[in-house]
Amino acid sequence: MDEGGVFFEDLGEGTRAPARSHRLTRTDLVRYAGASHDFNPLHHDEVRARAAGMRGVFAHGMFTAGLLATALTDFVGVGNLRGYRVRFTEQAWPDDVLTTEITVRGKDEETHLVELDCRVLNDAGTAVLTGSAVAAPRRRSA
Repeated sequence: MDEGGVFFEDLGEGTRAPARSHRLTRTDLVRYAGASHDFNPLHHDEVRARAAGMRGVFAHGMFTAGLLATALTDFVGVGNLRGYRVRFTEQAWPDDVLTTEITVRGKDEETHLVELDCRVLNDAGTAVLTGSAVAAPRRRSA
């Protein structure tokens, strides 16, 4: 099976993955709540979210982390991600356009691992999630 993704040999410090963008909808929030069984009312109940001091309902952080994880595996190939860490920095709101940003920070010729800096930005350019990943992309020659 071909796991896809870039080749290790084609990566260098500063290489950027193709961005993945997604306009967040209220339907996304409902679908994610059902799939994850996370029914926190702050993600689906407008009245309760506002009563908690929010401007309205907002995305589950793990929805955003999943968007980034998909962009990562598209870039390095399925099965090649070795580590993934994220930090939620801001809420993502319905109608935000969320865009992934993945950049090669470093490359180890001995271990054939690459270190990646990752972010998800909203359409205002604010990072709603920051993180890092380590991957072992496929190689042209073993």
